Amino acid sequence: MKKKLYTDINIKRIDNFLDKHLEVAKNLKDGIPPFSSVEISINGACNRRCFFCPRVDEEGYPNILESLDMKLFDGLINDLESINYEGRIAFSGFCEPLLSKNLDQYILRIKKKLSKTEIEVVSNGDPILAKNGKERLINLFKAGLDTIKISLYDGPHQIELFDNIKKDLELSDDQYIVRKRYLGPDESFGITISNRAGSVSLKNDAFELKALEEPLKQPCYYPFYKVLIDHNGDVLMCSNDWKKEKPMGNLSKESLLEIWSNKKFLDLRKKLLNSDRNHKPCNVCDVNGILNGKKSFENWKNYFSQKT
Repeated sequence: MKKKLYTDINIKRIDNFLDKHLEVAKNLKDGIPPFSSVEISINGACNRRCFFCPRVDEEGYPNILESLDMKLFDGLINDLESINYEGRIAFSGFCEPLLSKNLDQYILRIKKKLSKTEIEVVSNGDPILAKNGKERLINLFKAGLDTIKISLYDGPHQIELFDNIKKDLELSDDQYIVRKRYLGPDESFGITISNRAGSVSLKNDAFELKALEEPLKQPCYYPFYKVLIDHNGDVLMCSNDWKKEKPMGNLSKESLLEIWSNKKFLDLRKKLLNSDRNHKPCNVCDVNGILNGKKSFENWKNYFSQKT
């Protein structure tokens, strides 16, 4: 079955927001095109061990509840303030963000200096079902949260449960998004059921996800529009680099703007611009990397063409 782009309404929603940000965003120093999405893996823990996720390996991915150092986080926000950032900031990545008890403090700090950003939390929803979970969600919105996206992994029986929470809290469609993530490979858009840059192999009664025999021959837009910041301050090339093989830098040593413009990132983009995935970890990654960020990709293409 051929996968359709934008069958998931959330993919289109993100793309619209990214494009809108680019209309007001200015190029950085030396004409470097800006990013439109900052994803923060605020801690190193998750309450689940989903079969399709690298975290199913408890030894390889132990739970680390420690959150991103607040001094590093404040430096990040100051960096974004210096360029009048109005893009997307998402608490997601390799963790369950709601396990960070002081998540509201991070959100408050963002909104204090970056009032026009759109702040999202991507959650499996389990902490909302816990005692005082709904009250905590209300407090996150009071702190400045714009949207919570709840990923349902267990099946359609979860829909009514989480829809009722939305009604109880009187949240709008933009504030509260429920996403079906109990999908097979033909429906997953290369997102849910993927090998996470070679970090996981799948085989069960329903389907088998085989390793790539050779690298995909297509570009990937992720490093052109998005940065992923891990809980230890590492800035990674992509939110699918679960093995964390290729950090671009660390916020304790460089600013985010310096890392975004450094040689590592530039060399990576040059390769992906030419559909070259013959390098780690891209050579084993089966993720469809062209669902979001096309305009950013085109901006980088123009940037490099002017440099030659």
